[in-house]
Amino acid sequence: MSQAQQIKVSDKAEALVERIQENKVIGRKEISIKVYHIGSSTPSRSDIKKAISNFIGAKEELIVVRKINTGYGAGISDAVIHVYGQKDTLEKFEPAYLLNRGLKTKAQGESSG
Repeated sequence: MSQAQQIKVSDKAEALVERIQENKVIGRKEISIKVYHIGSSTPSRSDIKKAISNFIGAKEELIVVRKINTGYGAGISDAVIHVYGQKDTLEKFEPAYLLNRGLKTKAQGESSG
């Protein structure tokens, strides 16, 4: 078993990669991480996206943070992330509410043109 890889999520949070699974049928990587943020709040989805993007070298728009679970009072969260190879695959498999979660409402002004 290879040594768990560490990712810096923010100034106050580090993550350990627990599992990276290649889902060849769908064309995505499924990543499980444990985020250590003792003494600070749970990192945002965008912080986690940035960290995974830097770690894997994938574009942030192809990364979806599926869930973040934090035990009450614990400075440790489990997160599940999907990293896609293509935008159309991502849109096919991920629910719209998740794709819009954590985004500033810039999408409204983009569609005109």
